[in-house]
Amino acid sequence: MSLPSIFIATLDANRFSSIIRSELGASADISTASRKDLLQKKYHGEEVVLGRPDFLTGLMDLAPPVRWVQSTWAGVSPLIQHDYRKYVLTGVKGVFGQQMSEYVLTHLLAHEGRLRQRWHSQTIGLWDNEISGTLRNKTLGIMGTGSIGAAVAESCAALGLRCIGFNTTGRPHSAFQQAFAPGDLINFLSEADYVLGLLPDLPSTAGLLNARAFGSMKTDALLVNVGRGNLIDEDDLVVALKSKKIAGAVLDVFKNEPLPADSPLWSAPNLTITGHIAAISRPDDIARLFLQNYDRYCSGQALLHTIDFDKGY
Repeated sequence: MSLPSIFIATLDANRFSSIIRSELGASADISTASRKDLLQKKYHGEEVVLGRPDFLTGLMDLAPPVRWVQSTWAGVSPLIQHDYRKYVLTGVKGVFGQQMSEYVLTHLLAHEGRLRQRWHSQTIGLWDNEISGTLRNKTLGIMGTGSIGAAVAESCAALGLRCIGFNTTGRPHSAFQQAFAPGDLINFLSEADYVLGLLPDLPSTAGLLNARAFGSMKTDALLVNVGRGNLIDEDDLVVALKSKKIAGAVLDVFKNEPLPADSPLWSAPNLTITGHIAAISRPDDIARLFLQNYDRYCSGQALLHTIDFDKGY
């Protein structure tokens, strides 16, 4: 029996195709589109689709006969927000935890080591012998206790951080010493020396971190957001940084990307900006996950990491 045909739609489509074909054999029926404007031309009714959500919205406009879509991203909001939902959507888990952990720890350690201040001291020829801080016995509040949040918590706990979580239910998780529900947001924020945003892009998460939230945080707290840009009221964050309501922030995600050149965030004090690179979709990692699910799909088993369209994750 022939294997189900596959359509791959992502910038690295040819790389994905090569990896998948090396596992399935040269006879595997695989079509690709490496540009969004080629999707409707290249798609020929394949029932299995692997691709980046922002590419696939154009395909969903056709109400295609696709039965299963595997996202190459952890975030799937472009597909969640689309009206066409007559297929099974699966996300990415167990892939980004290591990358996110390294990114977060890089910036937490830089903050404790006062690297921003030390670099400034070096530029003006000042001998800087101020003692560094330590992560030990500090509290990291992680907003989002899914697989990535749990991986970050486990990595940080190994360095002595106390990790608390914030999620939709307040249910405890083995990787966290305590969990808070949405009604306890202010208490959650007030306990944290570091606040890490890992929440999905949902109406319920929009603007959670606003002026009131920043006012409840410790004045020496550091905010790191690597989840979705809608979590933060960016204007309120600029005010909080200028008025020293919090010590600093690290942002990898924004409401508008790329961040516009006239955004006030660029000149906000004690703010580090990176261009949505905290955890990238590497073809080898995503292809491995896809092949695992493809095998399950072909044998009629339940797929891993299915997305609930109503919940958004």
